[in-house]
Amino acid sequence: MSKLYPSGHGIFQDVPIHEWDPTENRQPAGWATNSSNIRWAYGPDSDSTLYSTPGHISAGSRRALCLWLPTFELRLELLRSPELDTTSVALLSPDESIRSKIWQVSERAHATGVRPGQFISQAVSLCPSLTLLEPDPAHYNAAVESMLDLLSELTPILEPAGRGRVFLGMDGLDRLFGSPSQQVNLVLRSLFRIFPAPLVAATRAGMAPGKFGAWVASAATRSGEPVIVEESELVSFLARCPVNTLPVNPLIIERLERLGVESLGNLGRFPEPSLISQFGEEGRKALMWATGRRIDPVRPWHRPKPIRVSLEFTNPVGLTETLHTALDRLIELALSRPARRGRSVVSVRAGAHLEGGGSWFVETVLRKPTTQRDRIASPLRMKMVISPPSKAVIMLFIEFVQFGISSTQTTLFDRKKAGGRALAGQNLTQEEVPNSLRDAVRELKLRLGCSPLYRVVEVDPWSRIPERRHALLNFDP
Repeated sequence: MSKLYPSGHGIFQDVPIHEWDPTENRQPAGWATNSSNIRWAYGPDSDSTLYSTPGHISAGSRRALCLWLPTFELRLELLRSPELDTTSVALLSPDESIRSKIWQVSERAHATGVRPGQFISQAVSLCPSLTLLEPDPAHYNAAVESMLDLLSELTPILEPAGRGRVFLGMDGLDRLFGSPSQQVNLVLRSLFRIFPAPLVAATRAGMAPGKFGAWVASAATRSGEPVIVEESELVSFLARCPVNTLPVNPLIIERLERLGVESLGNLGRFPEPSLISQFGEEGRKALMWATGRRIDPVRPWHRPKPIRVSLEFTNPVGLTETLHTALDRLIELALSRPARRGRSVVSVRAGAHLEGGGSWFVETVLRKPTTQRDRIASPLRMKMVISPPSKAVIMLFIEFVQFGISSTQTTLFDRKKAGGRALAGQNLTQEEVPNSLRDAVRELKLRLGCSPLYRVVEVDPWSRIPERRHALLNFDP
């Protein structure tokens, strides 16, 4: 079966969509039995996406489609700088550390010996012509958000697994989009609405029962050649897959390879009690994945709406003290938002757009839910000291991502609505003005003909001229 699929140059051509045939004793084209980059591709932080759904969560979709774009961040950078596509390029790690390491490498750089995780000095010694790129997390996150918004129009069950990899629940879509091959083709075609042709052409797609089977199918295929595995073919498909595809502890994978267990079919021959005695609960999970007895459905993903505030500087700022002051001010503004009231902050992110391009990004999870500015700002300041912005900052922003219950205990006689004294010092929008203040302004307007009250608005808080920092505007709610 063949479908129209765009090539890397934006030209439509006839490219096959492979359906797994259990009668053929081979894997789909592009599969490497001992692929060493499988675990690096999805990383240790995304393994939890393959675990089973808790009992209190809906069952989700059993039929899963995995879209995977290897080196997603590096490909985005090469799209912005196409002249680097024929050179050796490496993307630096965005981790908060003093010594930067290599995060992702191009094919030419990989051929010279440059590997992810190497220090810059090691990489440059192996490839003197290596071009190093600073990461731009804000740009990557914006691309991921655009992709998730697009895919949510096709299916309501969506589960991201890090940048460049997402699982789609495809149950019940046959009447809307046709056969499984037509569904995969439609999803890939829809990506052209937000991504250029080279990026879509490099996307790998695999459809199978459960997230693990879909992930293995996407990793087993080449770009532009989706693989579809039916329910009855799942066991025979997984039998010849390498054992390093299992989402378990890497030490378990290493021990299995030392014992000569190279494929999931070899692992399936071991009795379950023996694996449990050697590896504990993860041994039982690995056996169930290898034999196709464990089907983890795609769970509906809850996308919390963050509270975001930003501050744009008139002149680029590079002083740490100034950034700390701006950080405190942004946290105060975010805490005063109506959407935050009644909830405490659990997770917070801080980022900045840098002078000359690029961005800076840190994220932290607070030890305890809180609404105190200093407790929120303290871990962000520490990460800013460890990993400061590489350039001057032109715009700083704060995002409250996760929330908890209110951190303050209320009593029986607490007011339902705060009065003017309680709201003093906060930025009041049109909906936040207390009723008592509205009545007072209305009475003054009846007596004087106009509102005699004014409010102070920040115009240019970082200006050297005091008169330009604030302005008075008429207050007439």
